[in-house]
Amino acid sequence: MKRFFSFLFIITFFGVNLAYGYRIQVSKDTWADFVIRGQLFYFNMDKRGDEIDYRQNYFEMTEAEFYVKGQINKLVQFFTQWENYYKPHKLSGEKREDSTKAFMKETGVNLVFRPEFRMRFGRQRIPLSRYHQRSDYKKLIPTDYFYRYDIHSVFKGNVNKYLNTKETCLQIRHPGITAFGYFFNGMLEYHLGLFNQPNNKPFGTDEGGFKGVRPTVRLVFTPVWLGYKPEKSIKGTRGDSYLGKRDVFNIGVGYSREEIWDGLDNEMFAIDGFWEKRFGRENRYIPMLQCGYIYSKNTHKVDGKSEDSQFWWVAGQFLYNKFIGYGRPAIAVRFEQMNADNAYNNKDVTYNRASIFLNYFIKGYSAWLAVGVDQVWYTNGAEDYLLTKGKQRNMTDFSTYFQFRF
Repeated sequence: MKRFFSFLFIITFFGVNLAYGYRIQVSKDTWADFVIRGQLFYFNMDKRGDEIDYRQNYFEMTEAEFYVKGQINKLVQFFTQWENYYKPHKLSGEKREDSTKAFMKETGVNLVFRPEFRMRFGRQRIPLSRYHQRSDYKKLIPTDYFYRYDIHSVFKGNVNKYLNTKETCLQIRHPGITAFGYFFNGMLEYHLGLFNQPNNKPFGTDEGGFKGVRPTVRLVFTPVWLGYKPEKSIKGTRGDSYLGKRDVFNIGVGYSREEIWDGLDNEMFAIDGFWEKRFGRENRYIPMLQCGYIYSKNTHKVDGKSEDSQFWWVAGQFLYNKFIGYGRPAIAVRFEQMNADNAYNNKDVTYNRASIFLNYFIKGYSAWLAVGVDQVWYTNGAEDYLLTKGKQRNMTDFSTYFQFRF
């Protein structure tokens, strides 16, 4: 009985909104949303090489997350996100040493002075491109992590000791501070950030690092006069789809500069676009299209000369916004490519991935089932490297996925 009355007291005193199932509403301006999320996979993995057949069929409870976001008053907002994952195998087929790991993903504070000027401080998304800002639980291709699907780790120091594109190009979170805001009713969105430089140290050592700061700039244009609204998020994240809740269209550009190992001045230039619109009676048909390109200068060295890398993607989804059985069906596709100039025997090292998934949204992203296939193939110098190692250059994986969120 004490526990029951304590529960009633919490609901009454703090104003827990049971309609949300997770919101504590202390007052009009003070509230917090508590969320838990889980991702469950079944993988059917292709053969990875001739010497050892890493063909796998296994279940993976990939991520269990807990996060909170909220507002203390009109000036101060906050967020924190923690994850515990279970990944028994690398996608190369090899077993992972750290198969279970718990860690803090993001934590930060927003100071909302005006719509035109806000500050975000903490471990946060780097506002360089839409790829860096994408929400973890709103990826329409649920296997979509480049650094994990570089199956043979050719971009993680294997073909060229300097080449680690996850660290220098596609690391999406760092501690730092960002000024951001919206002008002209949201037509122009800006981000000005300063972040740590964790790769600023002699190659192959743990000495140094964090010397100076990494400046980052992003501008986003939205044609608000056509009825489109700007995207906003306390954490600074962006989804792959709004699943029929709104129409979105924007174009973004970004720039970032970081000093990395052994005198390389890594500069990144990014451009991307996103469009999603509702059509038909009762907004029944919802196509989405997005694309982006990142040019990263001075990512690695070849014979003492600095070389560059490029990453680009194009993706889309068609959602039938009407229930068929228990949910709404959709089909999503994506292609991405990473290329590093002259990284192996004077040839470019190139990775390609094409994905197609059938999505079934039982209750938006809160209850979502997906079945799909990923095709990965390496070309140019990457193919030559894999042939010398007796590894397969072309792989096809099948997977089934379920996500819950509350």
